[in-house]
Amino acid sequence: MRAVLKTEPKPGFDLVNDLPDRPLDPDQVRIDVGAVSVCGTDRETFEYGPAVRDLGLRLPVVTGHECAGIVIEVGSDVPSLRQGDRVAVETHVACLDCYQCRRGNAHNCLRMDLLGLTIDGAFAERLVVPASTCFRLPDELSLEAAALLEPSGSAMHAIQRSELNLDGAHVLVSGAGPIGLAALQIARARGANVLVVEPNPHRAAMAAELGATVVPAGGGLIERVRDLTGPAEGVDLVLECSGALPALEAGLDAARREGTVVSVGLTSRPVELSATRHLISRGLTLKGSFGRRIWNSWTELSALVASGHVDLSRLVSHRMELEDVESAIDLLTGDACKVVLYPHGVPQELRSKVLTAS
Repeated sequence: MRAVLKTEPKPGFDLVNDLPDRPLDPDQVRIDVGAVSVCGTDRETFEYGPAVRDLGLRLPVVTGHECAGIVIEVGSDVPSLRQGDRVAVETHVACLDCYQCRRGNAHNCLRMDLLGLTIDGAFAERLVVPASTCFRLPDELSLEAAALLEPSGSAMHAIQRSELNLDGAHVLVSGAGPIGLAALQIARARGANVLVVEPNPHRAAMAAELGATVVPAGGGLIERVRDLTGPAEGVDLVLECSGALPALEAGLDAARREGTVVSVGLTSRPVELSATRHLISRGLTLKGSFGRRIWNSWTELSALVASGHVDLSRLVSHRMELEDVESAIDLLTGDACKVVLYPHGVPQELRSKVLTAS
């Protein structure tokens, strides 16, 4: 089969046409990959960056992880799935037996594998995964939308982690990349007034089209937030999705007293935090959010998508072939949002909707 591999500890991918299919273990399924989207982790993998090395990248490995497809083979010990089921895949592959898994925190498993990093991933025509990682799709979701449940589920989990009732609340989303734009839609679906900080004009325009109020980054941010939030003098919730340390620091200042800040975007450097100023005297709650809560985040998000309250197709800027993976990665540094690869070719009915190349 055709697949994209990371084989050497240096920049680059290898596209192969004759990778043998893996045999199935009793608890696994084989999936015909219908759609797989490209994200910043894939770019880090391509570049052999420090973030993926820290995550335990093992070579060689088939790359890619944000995917959906159709089950075509089922292991002998899998009672929950059958051939023809449409599924999305949870890319944090939990052991289901450690302390965290037994406490319901499988998204933070102590012995976690990561699809496309520590085990073979989804930049391929077919994929083998444990059946426990498969989320059966509602009929209303296309495979393309389902491939975006993984990154959008990170936004869903971050909002759930806040534990706030967002009806009438003010939410500041920092960073209008795919996760930030998903968070924007989810927060609005829950009744929030959403402000977005995004220096990239193209992404800021996308946020405005999705109903957010775009506020300027930099020196005027806090004053503008206070103008928009009235007596509260700050937002109820900050979702920091960019991974930029100045954005996290600004988010701490933009939150109202007794507000909540959830850190979502991965950062590469430590942040200096004034515990007295932020956590004690202003009573802020600072949380981190990792992955998606299995299966709580997936269930709530898929219901919002199926009902039309969240439109993941709005995040897709490009549709491309599997062999275009390096061009897809290049697009991530520009004005692209989600680039979706189709291992069996871009469906004809989708070619006219969005650019397939740039």
